[in-house]
Amino acid sequence: MPPTPVEDAVERPRHRWIVELLLVVVLVHSVALALWLAPSSPVRDAVGEGRLASYVDPYFQQGRDVVGIGTQQVDESFSVRAYVAPDAGGKGAATEWVDVTRDDNRANRHEVAPERAHLIARRLATNLNLAMFNLSEAQRRIVRGLTADDLPSTVRPTLEGAGGRPEAVRFFQAYDQMATQFASLYAEARWGEDGRIVEVQFRAGRRTVPSYADRATTSLDDVAFRDFSFGWRRAFRGSLDARDTFDSYVKK
Repeated sequence: MPPTPVEDAVERPRHRWIVELLLVVVLVHSVALALWLAPSSPVRDAVGEGRLASYVDPYFQQGRDVVGIGTQQVDESFSVRAYVAPDAGGKGAATEWVDVTRDDNRANRHEVAPERAHLIARRLATNLNLAMFNLSEAQRRIVRGLTADDLPSTVRPTLEGAGGRPEAVRFFQAYDQMATQFASLYAEARWGEDGRIVEVQFRAGRRTVPSYADRATTSLDDVAFRDFSFGWRRAFRGSLDARDTFDSYVKK
């Protein structure tokens, strides 16, 4: 039986009271979080750091290092070096390591919409790190010892024979090939005028950003990267268009 006009009139104030109460709870919670994330100010200091922490942390498990805008918990790097042989003949030499992601960060520092080329190295680092974490320790030792004479067709059964999951080996080889091509084209653009790029080597690094409680005494620069080493790879030549693109990217 539908409610009578009198019953409906009684229910409406009750529903409105519940909605208003929920809105007040949401508003108070939002203000508390805003103060918790905000820099020091007279209002924040008046409420008190301890009082905000006692509300936010125990009940919602939200720290400033978890919900902060632009928070990044992991920093990754991709570095490249090459073995360059003189065009006139003679003994070649290995170049210094270049942290490509660090150079990209500097190039993007004041860019609202960075060029896609400056994001490739970090994405490679992310996927290479994931690939190496998916491999077993025995497989990682094999990867560290690879040389330019080791072909992908022979590396795959060797890795699969060392244990682990076959799909992890396929994932690794896919990004290993991408990284080899990127490192080769980068090396050609950076050191190609010094001679012939014979081999390239790359490494991927990973470090965890210090927790908020430790950032007063420990900066990100104080944290060392955990590097995954990869053996030397035979240089990939690439098309003329690809080389021109990397010339612009590296020398810009």
